[in-house]
Amino acid sequence: MKSPREILLAGALALAALSHTPSAAAQTNEARVAFQSGVQAYAAQHYAEALESFRTAYRIRPHPSVLVNIANCYVALNRPQDAISTFERFLNDPTVSTSPQQRAEIETALAEARRHLATINVLVFPPGADVYLDGDLVGTAPLRRPLQTGPGPHVIEARQPGGGTVQHQARVEGGGTVTLTLDILRNRSFIGSVAPEAAPPVPIAAPPVVAPPRPPPPVVAVTPPPVVAPATNVNVTPPVVRVEPARPAPLLPVARRVTGPSVTVPPPVDPGSSGARGVGAGFWTGLTIAVAAGGTAIGFFVYSNSLEDDYYRIVALFQAQTDPSRRSYYQALGLSYADAVDQNRLISYITGGVAGAAAAFTLGAAIYGATSSSPPRRASLQVLPSLRGDGITVSGTF
Repeated sequence: MKSPREILLAGALALAALSHTPSAAAQTNEARVAFQSGVQAYAAQHYAEALESFRTAYRIRPHPSVLVNIANCYVALNRPQDAISTFERFLNDPTVSTSPQQRAEIETALAEARRHLATINVLVFPPGADVYLDGDLVGTAPLRRPLQTGPGPHVIEARQPGGGTVQHQARVEGGGTVTLTLDILRNRSFIGSVAPEAAPPVPIAAPPVVAPPRPPPPVVAVTPPPVVAPATNVNVTPPVVRVEPARPAPLLPVARRVTGPSVTVPPPVDPGSSGARGVGAGFWTGLTIAVAAGGTAIGFFVYSNSLEDDYYRIVALFQAQTDPSRRSYYQALGLSYADAVDQNRLISYITGGVAGAAAAFTLGAAIYGATSSSPPRRASLQVLPSLRGDGITVSGTF
């Protein structure tokens, strides 16, 4: 016993053969040849060849029953979207007369083809952009329902009126569901699939554009090195005494002079000079600025990462909504979060640059202070006998 689908395959030609004029008979003849060729190719599993033959027969004699054969070829060629549209075209034709059993079989084949479709949830920022699937306009964001297409690679594109476009090529599997986000403002796109139940049910309030006041980073207390007081008393115990010829002193009797050994004496230090400050005041100023700016940069960067996490939670909430007004609300909320992330991250980058420049200045000040310190001067002490003969006199140059 033949199945209802086989009956349609055999009966389509019989129904198409009903004609009463010679010209119609000639067309029917040509359609019969093409139809029979399609039946043979389908039986041999040459589905692409069978599809062309059935489409030729339908073009010559557009009988609705041939649509079933065309739809069966689309199913065999893994083109569920074309099969669905062809099955629906047959079922919606008021001239078609089928038995309940045949109609039930076609509806079963239609449901099976729908299960092979891939579903793409498209999220577009900002709203109002035109959405294209494989070059065909499918609607304006936000879309009222997900896109359904056959498995394989597809190109989804969002075009903003007046300029701005984002394109994404994705390969989808039959029966699968993916979420695609097209962000025109940031010129990026990505695939994401977040379960609605994982998103928090409470809406998130929009954050301020600028990060809230934070406690300033701790300032490192820097104590300058103590000022070295000039040496006042130097105890010298010369182990060896050299005797040199005495030089005459003005208005005094000739006396012998004993020259003691050379002794290094620290010179008086000016509290404002670079030697008193070690590496210099520029070093400590640069270090303070580097620490403060670096702490600020880290604070803004951490805060921007927290805002980015909230942004993706809003995307999940947007996906879970079916009401267009709620979807528009979450879409606008997501855009405000995206702007806040960008601005706080920009502040982080600027303060980070200031910290880097201050660190470089601090390093230069340290190197300069280490290489420009004045070496100590040497002092010479001389031990002379007292003119009165009751002691010695110490003299020298500094």
